[in-house]
Amino acid sequence: MSEAPAHSAAESRGAAGPTGTALAPWYGLSVPYREPAPAPLGQGADPPHTPDELRMSAESAYHAGDFETATRLILAAIEGYRSRHDAWGVADALAVRGSMARSTGDTGAAVPLYHEALSLFNIVGDLTSTARLYRALAEVCFTTGDYEGSAAVQLEGLALLPDDPVLLAGLGYALWYSGHEANALTYLTRALTAQRDNTSARFARGQIQADLGRAVAALADLDPLGGSADGPPERRADLASARGVCLIAIGRTAAGEAELRGALLAAPQRARTHRRIADVRLRAGDVEQARASLRAAAAAADPLPPAHADRARRLLDRLALV
Repeated sequence: MSEAPAHSAAESRGAAGPTGTALAPWYGLSVPYREPAPAPLGQGADPPHTPDELRMSAESAYHAGDFETATRLILAAIEGYRSRHDAWGVADALAVRGSMARSTGDTGAAVPLYHEALSLFNIVGDLTSTARLYRALAEVCFTTGDYEGSAAVQLEGLALLPDDPVLLAGLGYALWYSGHEANALTYLTRALTAQRDNTSARFARGQIQADLGRAVAALADLDPLGGSADGPPERRADLASARGVCLIAIGRTAAGEAELRGALLAAPQRARTHRRIADVRLRAGDVEQARASLRAAAAAADPLPPAHADRARRLLDRLALV
């Protein structure tokens, strides 16, 4: 969704899980700093007893790929913290349990665990952990296609930290994908004010401005982001298609068409590319080619967000009458 600023030492200490999801990336404090870490499971260590030991052993088991043991241990840690009336410990362990569920694809279980952890972090007044967990929860909503839910979560988080660049950029993306481009631009600009090198926010803002026909402003955002050969195919396609639209708009037609071809080569099934090509063809008066590109967008395996797909379908319906 967005690129986070540099992590604190406590954040970067935790390793990522098998799917690349860190178990506890939002904490200003880390349990391993509260008590020495136990020996890893299976190496002659005594069984973990305290909630902190259980929690750390659960994370060790998780990183070793033993999800069954990890789940059993983190549930025991949660109960141990509850029996001690340690609300922060319960919140931490709930969030770790949620991240375990998330990393195995069980977002339905992760969301309520994150919400319960958030409530407890609020109660104990840990503003940093609360804000970082808002980021994680918003990202879960976004990656499952709940863009309105992601926006709502990040608005709650921004009530606590109004200048958090990750929440601001994430909200910008969620609003963009929900079809609220004007509001998205507001929050993406705020994210860039808070963190000038937030390339994720700049990338989104440049694309939105390109789609709105603001070619010069869009290129000012997109040109510094690197060439079309950088990053994963979807990023390369989005950068190339947005730049192509803008270059054609300012009269650099050959360069723009080359960018559009490059976008199609990078990710042929990227609906966003076909949608932008449709806009270019329509502005040139080529209704038939615009219709063909809109049909390709509708059939693409990598679809548009629902709000954008609805607009494309309505445009195609109108063009059918031309």
